[in-house]
Amino acid sequence: MAKKQNTDAKINDFMTFLLTGEDQYSIELKTSEIVTSFMDAELKDFNYAHFNEENFNPELISSSLYSLPVMADKRVVVISDIDRANADLLEALSRFLKKNVDTTVLVLTGTKPDKRKSFFRDIVSDKRTLSLEFKEKNEREIQQWLKNYISSKGFNITPDGLMLLTLSITNNLSQIAAEADKLMEYCAGKTVTDDDVEKVLGISKEYNIFKLQTAVAGKDLKKAVFICDNILKNKNNRTDPIAINLFLSRIFVSAFEIGYNSLTKKMQVEKSAYDLGYNNPWKDADTITCAKNYKVTELIRCLRYFLECDIKLKSSYQDPATAVLIMLEKIMVHADDRECQYLDWFGNLRRLSL
Repeated sequence: MAKKQNTDAKINDFMTFLLTGEDQYSIELKTSEIVTSFMDAELKDFNYAHFNEENFNPELISSSLYSLPVMADKRVVVISDIDRANADLLEALSRFLKKNVDTTVLVLTGTKPDKRKSFFRDIVSDKRTLSLEFKEKNEREIQQWLKNYISSKGFNITPDGLMLLTLSITNNLSQIAAEADKLMEYCAGKTVTDDDVEKVLGISKEYNIFKLQTAVAGKDLKKAVFICDNILKNKNNRTDPIAINLFLSRIFVSAFEIGYNSLTKKMQVEKSAYDLGYNNPWKDADTITCAKNYKVTELIRCLRYFLECDIKLKSSYQDPATAVLIMLEKIMVHADDRECQYLDWFGNLRRLSL
């Protein structure tokens, strides 16, 4: 099955668009771009129609598809939730596409349509179709997107401000844009700082996951517990116990990669980190510090503590806040203590492996 994934393709070269994926915000932006490319805003009331799951009426949609544009060359029909369309609607759309109507632009959007179905196989392989998939962005991609979004508005954001801002957002780009717009409206100048983020969104500069990360990497238990306690008490901070455990575990996984590479290749930790691509001075500093402060054997044991904490958090084995605080103590005090016990689950696992 051919698959077109050329995001730089000229929109006007196509008559049908299939936009899918978890990143609904980017799909909405692309849909808006397509609509704008094919019609004047003044004629949108006459030449534009939008359908979704709530009004999936094959007859009504067919009528809209075959209608002629008013005082224009093209009309645009957008059908959202195409992955929820029934067989009757897909059949009606198939008949329309086979007629090669050159006056109607069809835009289909959905999260995860079953592309094994003949309708989607046919539409993707059609040379008149542009098929694009918008995957959900990971943490680094979201930060870069956010930075670019703020820049597109004529503003800048400091590294500390960017890191702090990511604590208050989800992976929903429309919500991210809304939060960024609040900040830019508040800022007196053209640079968004961590002070602005703290004042507008209520995220503490001193008690957040990045400060906790620094304390844990530096093996400062007293400071780590104090910061963690404040994070959990701050209702504006969306970093819950599961997120804390996951965030810190990622740092230790990276630190283990650096430490193991350093040990096996007999090189300095800094050189190992650089060779592995951990060379961003403000993103990777704590990871490198962690690799220097914890031996490889300690890092292995710490990863087991993270897994233990994850089991506790997801099974209601222990109060969430207590589970996280115990995890912090085990990491910084008992990282090299072979007598420190895990949950029975780990003991059983070891016995089964013997």
